[in-house]
Amino acid sequence: ERDYSVTNILKELAAIQQQGPQKYSILGTRHCSYLHQQIIELLAYALVLSGNHVFTSGAGGTHAAAVRGALRAEREDLLTVVLPQSMSKQTKESQELLDKVDDVITMPQNDDMSLDVASRICNSYILSLTDQLISFAFHESNTVVEASKEAKALDMLVTTLYLD
Repeated sequence: ERDYSVTNILKELAAIQQQGPQKYSILGTRHCSYLHQQIIELLAYALVLSGNHVFTSGAGGTHAAAVRGALRAEREDLLTVVLPQSMSKQTKESQELLDKVDDVITMPQNDDMSLDVASRICNSYILSLTDQLISFAFHESNTVVEASKEAKALDMLVTTLYLD
């Protein structure tokens, strides 16, 4: 399914060689193992340490790991969290973690929607703010897989890591 066209290969090489920080979205499933969370946390930490801006969403799993990693790099200005609904809709554990984040964008206008629909809107918004997507999904993680397809349609560089 990977597109090996000359254009895509050149685009990926240019991105690898590009100097200067990028804006990365890290999106993924809430259901991931402790080991996967550690890997995601380390990735977010390294991205922020190297001057990149990380955008992610709320909830446990992938997003919480990305937030913890970015916070550990002690560059709060390089972390933005976009919530699909208002802060009050988040779990207590998520709210405690998000209290440490300076830049949290909420979408209270989505409070009356199902979390699935609100998450799709949120993911689209995050993609509109970023240059590249790194996603963590199971093959049946429809919302995350859809975000990856949307990012590809936007001509973004997309890395999807499947956990199954």
